[in-house]
Amino acid sequence: MYKKYLVGLLLVYGSLAGAQAQGSASALSEQDFLNEMPIVLSVSHLAQRLDEIPGAVTILDRDFIRKTGARDVTDVLRFVPGFQTTQSFEEEAPLATYHGRSDAWANRIQVLVDGRSVYSGHLFGSAGLGLQTLAIDDIERIEVLRGTNSAAYGARAFLGVVNIVSRDTRTTAGAAYSIAKGENGIDDIGLRVGWGESASMYRISADSREDNGLRGAFGKNRIGRFNFVTDGSLDPGLVYSFKMGGLEVAAGRGTVDDPGGGNLARFRFMDTAFVQLDVTKSVGEGEDYAFGISRTLINNNDHFPYQPAGGGGAFKNALIDFGAQETNDVVSLRRTLQHSATLRSVMGTELRRELIVSRSSFDTLGSVTSDFVRLFGNAEWRFAPSWLLNAGALAERSSLGGFNMAPRLMLNWQAMEGHTLRAGTSSGFRPPSAYEKFGARRYYDVTGALATTYYTLASGDLVPERIVARELGYLGELKSMRTSLDIRLFDEQISDGIQSSTGTPTDYGNFERSTITGGEYQLTWRPSPGTELFVSQTITTIDVQSSAGADARVRAIHGSPLSSSSMALLHQFSGGIHVALTYQNADVYALTSDNGGLYFRQRVDVRLARQFRVGRSKAELAWTLQNIDSPYLDSDKKFYFEPRSFVTLRIEN
Repeated sequence: MYKKYLVGLLLVYGSLAGAQAQGSASALSEQDFLNEMPIVLSVSHLAQRLDEIPGAVTILDRDFIRKTGARDVTDVLRFVPGFQTTQSFEEEAPLATYHGRSDAWANRIQVLVDGRSVYSGHLFGSAGLGLQTLAIDDIERIEVLRGTNSAAYGARAFLGVVNIVSRDTRTTAGAAYSIAKGENGIDDIGLRVGWGESASMYRISADSREDNGLRGAFGKNRIGRFNFVTDGSLDPGLVYSFKMGGLEVAAGRGTVDDPGGGNLARFRFMDTAFVQLDVTKSVGEGEDYAFGISRTLINNNDHFPYQPAGGGGAFKNALIDFGAQETNDVVSLRRTLQHSATLRSVMGTELRRELIVSRSSFDTLGSVTSDFVRLFGNAEWRFAPSWLLNAGALAERSSLGGFNMAPRLMLNWQAMEGHTLRAGTSSGFRPPSAYEKFGARRYYDVTGALATTYYTLASGDLVPERIVARELGYLGELKSMRTSLDIRLFDEQISDGIQSSTGTPTDYGNFERSTITGGEYQLTWRPSPGTELFVSQTITTIDVQSSAGADARVRAIHGSPLSSSSMALLHQFSGGIHVALTYQNADVYALTSDNGGLYFRQRVDVRLARQFRVGRSKAELAWTLQNIDSPYLDSDKKFYFEPRSFVTLRIEN
């Protein structure tokens, strides 16, 4: 019913905003409404203009992120065409997927934080925990490639890539403080300090985020973060960036008074720590080298005693353990070369080692070490003034998936200034996770002498998932209309998709073969300097030719909504007042916990903020109301995202 009020509100609001801006807008040129074409860093390892990249990219900048009122990255990604998100901590941490989610994990997209891959090998390659690496206030922008990018990143970039870029230390000198309080137990606090000179800048930030989670889920959710970064130059041609940080998540999980005793209510603790060094050296005009090294530690502490209502017999109080410890080491080197005015290329290599230690996941094997060796390259050739060809490929050998290659060919044609058409094809792969290949789960009595039968026993008879994607795209910068438009039509054919078998013990096999087709667009309209309207929509059809069974087939077909859309209307009034109205809906999709029902989701948020000064410091006071409509199901048929409001105060100098 509220939709008619929403439409009316948009019309009235647009009229007021347009009337306020009419006088000043007429004196401005079209260039004042559209900034220079953004430069994208994460698609091909080349810094490219948005109209030159081999794919469709959504860029969410710091200003947009702040005005939406989102408290974490996942909540921002719901505005990206084709993305599905959840705020649940039940399986891991809030997740984001692209073009479908048929199980509890989000392991078909690559998530990078400043170029560092943050997925968890123990959690099937899922990246929910990694999405929490940075606080919202530490993020400069989020780049999202919609479509497979194994040609640049290999194993995990099966359906897309999310690259979270932190703020430049040169823009964060001084101190900043933020606090948020509100309904549903929202209690956030953050502190940031930056200092230094042009040759060496430093930043330390720490924050915590807490709330009561989703209705129906157990316990509070708490996140604590610490990040340190220093950027600088050792000589005019040598620049470096050193980062280190840590993240801890304490989240409720399970069911109170679980009669089976296999998923008792408890708190699960997950933490990560990392160090990262990136060095870039320019050795001549048009030639540079980039070296990177990082180590990431992940600890998952989740266990409880087996206490079923029936007593449990010999296994009463046996330890049910889902924990693991991970160590991920990465070394990379790449060379970028400008061959001529019309040709440039990048080539590089990456060595990665993943160690997972988990007796509960691998039984007597105890641990799994996986090695990855990658060689990649991309050439950008402007063979005519209006034509640009991107050709790239990656070769990977891993102990989990053997040898694989992923080529990509994309042709961009600038039909006229501000209008670019794109056509091409690319392929990708995802090797099985360590658990899918080597998982062996059973439980022991308190003495360790008596064991249950296996609940999971992986045969290891798996090959990597594969995808062949074809796409047509259009990118328009319609300056006379102060509008930008991005359209992507896609056909993505998946073969050898990995799914769990039915029955006990669970095994994993290459059961899935499916085709994902459809179209999506995103439109940004700036009718006046202080007003921005962002709209996106996706139509997706998933045809499943084979699967592990009827339930898996339903989840695969409806893992992505048939239709989904989002909208954000942002306006700045005089006196430092900002108003944001956002809307999202998704229809005809399945939950991973329910094989029979199909669901619909809609959400409306409102944010009102005022900027002012406290002495020499800049400040903003904001009130955010999330989901003003009815509660909606989130991830599980037991969990509901309810309406909530909170107040945020930010001060920085």
